[in-house]
Amino acid sequence: MAAPLARFPTRKMIDSVLNFLFPVACIICGLPVLERRHSSVCPACWNTLEPVPQPICPRCGAPEAAIEDRCIHCRTGGTVFDFARSAVLFNDTAREIVHHLKYSDRVSLANPIGMRLRQTLKEGFEGRLVIPVPLHRSRERERGYNQAELIAVTLGLPVASRLIRRRKKTPTQTGLSRSQRAHNLSAAFELRADVDGMTVILVDDVLTTGATMNELSRVLKRGGASRVEVLTFARVADGISRRSRPSAHLP
Repeated sequence: MAAPLARFPTRKMIDSVLNFLFPVACIICGLPVLERRHSSVCPACWNTLEPVPQPICPRCGAPEAAIEDRCIHCRTGGTVFDFARSAVLFNDTAREIVHHLKYSDRVSLANPIGMRLRQTLKEGFEGRLVIPVPLHRSRERERGYNQAELIAVTLGLPVASRLIRRRKKTPTQTGLSRSQRAHNLSAAFELRADVDGMTVILVDDVLTTGATMNELSRVLKRGGASRVEVLTFARVADGISRRSRPSAHLP
C-alpha cells in the first residue's frame, strides 16, 4: 500500500504555532495578531487603510480634479516624472506602518506593503526595472537597511539598488515647504550607469510633495531614461487629513 501523501501545514496552522511560540501585538491597536498575513498589523487595522480618493490627476496621481488631463501642479511644470500612483492615503494607520518599518526594525512589514503595491502596478505602469529611492550610506548604515529596497524586492521585477547613489546627506524633509524640499535635494543624487531609452519605476514608502522623485527623475532623464514612473505605498494629499476608522474590535 502506498504511503499517504504528506500534508503541508495550512496558513492557519502556521499562524497558530507562531502565535503560541512568538506572540505579537498589533502595532496599531495593541491586541494580539492572530493572522500573520499583514505581519504585525491585525486584519481589522489593516482594513482601515484607505485608497487614494478619486478623482486623481492622470499623471501624478494627486487626489484632485484635473483640467485637460493634468492637475494644476503638473500643468505648471512642477512634475518631472511621467506617471505616479500610490496604494493608499497617508492616514494614521499608514503613518504607523511606515514609522515601524523605518524606525522599529519591523522589516517584515515590507511584505504586505509589497503585496498591496503589486496590485497598484496593474494601474498603468510600463517599467520593468525597479529603482528604490537610495539612502545616504551613513543613514543606511545607522538604520541597517533601506526600507525602499525592502519594498522593491517584493515586487517581482528586476531591482537596481545601486544604480543611483545619494551623495549628499540632506537634512530631514519634515516640515519643509515644496520649494525648500527641492532646494534641500539639489545635486543630492548621482547616476552610476546609463539608462538610455529605458522606462524605470522609482519605489519608496511615502510620496509627500514629490521633491525627491522630481530630483531623481531629473538625474535619470539626464542619463537617458525615456520615462520615469513612481510607485509608493502611501500618498500625502494636500488639504486632506484623514484619521483611520476605529478598528471593529476597539472599545
